[in-house]
Amino acid sequence: MTLTRRGLAGLALATVAVGPVFAADAPKTFPAKKMFPFLDLYLGIPPADRTRFTLAYYLRSNGKPATGVTLTLISAAGARSTIPVGADGRLLKTPSVADLKDGQIGIEKSDPAAKFQLSMEMQAVARMADVVPAADLAAAITQCKAAIKAKAGVIGFAAPQVEQVAFPGLTAGTAVFADGRTAALPLYKGMPAWNPATQAGVVSLKFARTPSRALLAGKK
Repeated sequence: MTLTRRGLAGLALATVAVGPVFAADAPKTFPAKKMFPFLDLYLGIPPADRTRFTLAYYLRSNGKPATGVTLTLISAAGARSTIPVGADGRLLKTPSVADLKDGQIGIEKSDPAAKFQLSMEMQAVARMADVVPAADLAAAITQCKAAIKAKAGVIGFAAPQVEQVAFPGLTAGTAVFADGRTAALPLYKGMPAWNPATQAGVVSLKFARTPSRALLAGKK
């Protein structure tokens, strides 16, 4: 993918619709790079500099996890391997750098008229529980910001600002401070979110139930 200001800014959003829509008349194969935008940018970051954040791709239909679709990764040499899809719609395998360059994604649908959309999330790599250490999330934000800035600096663009983590599927959460004080987490697009800059001194985040994941997001 060509690096542009608009493209880089997309990485600062919590959830982004990316890739083609698999409509009734969609072709049966897509170039892997077209189906997985931003992945080449992510894989271009040294592995040691992306241990705390990842790109996750989801296949959805009308906002819900897609069913009845099979994706196959086809290498330039013709080798085929299935891309498993989790119960939440997450693609459990992504192409390698070589696959992005020359590979294809085969698509089979049980219902030819069904439509599917690929979306992408930038997530913090941290153990999810009803109590999450704030230090792990802060480290994810810091590493992600540094990686994007370093990648953007190569071409002179200003890096987008990743500022906070948000927790989809939940409606509330509590920030616990080092001195024992607590405060409600503010909402970001309806999700409880924590921004280290505006809620400093937090040691953990508490939830009524375990979050499914932690999204990295900008201020707005």
